Amino acid sequence: MFNLEHRVRVFVFQVLDRRVEYLLLRHKPRDEWPLGPVVGPVTPGEKLEDAIRREVRAETGLRRPVHLMELLQPQKELFGELGVVEWPFAWQAGTPTEPVGALRPGPMIGEMQWLPFEEAFRSLEIPGDRDALVRLQLGLQ
Repeated sequence: MFNLEHRVRVFVFQVLDRRVEYLLLRHKPRDEWPLGPVVGPVTPGEKLEDAIRREVRAETGLRRPVHLMELLQPQKELFGELGVVEWPFAWQAGTPTEPVGALRPGPMIGEMQWLPFEEAFRSLEIPGDRDALVRLQLGLQ
């Protein structure tokens, strides 16, 4: 029997006076996970925006985006009997007048880093994440 899962991949960022910073996370155990965006499942019947809000709140403590945007078409992959559809989004968390304060990492988060675009791009290992980050950066210019 074929199973299809949906996931959100959310790039949290803040626009400051002279730069944009991207929040990358590493799940526990740290040695086994690469840095990346907020990632989480979409439960059956759940709206994408609700899944995004739930996952960002659980992994960072952030509650409301300044702006929420879809980055590109969903990415689809097949692994035998399992299909995965990943929905990339961007969540603006801070502005020059209201930068993000302290974050509250969830229990499964081992590391969080605010990085400029170049460092964030180099830190991402998944090609689809790099594509989404580039699309977001170009959309902000």
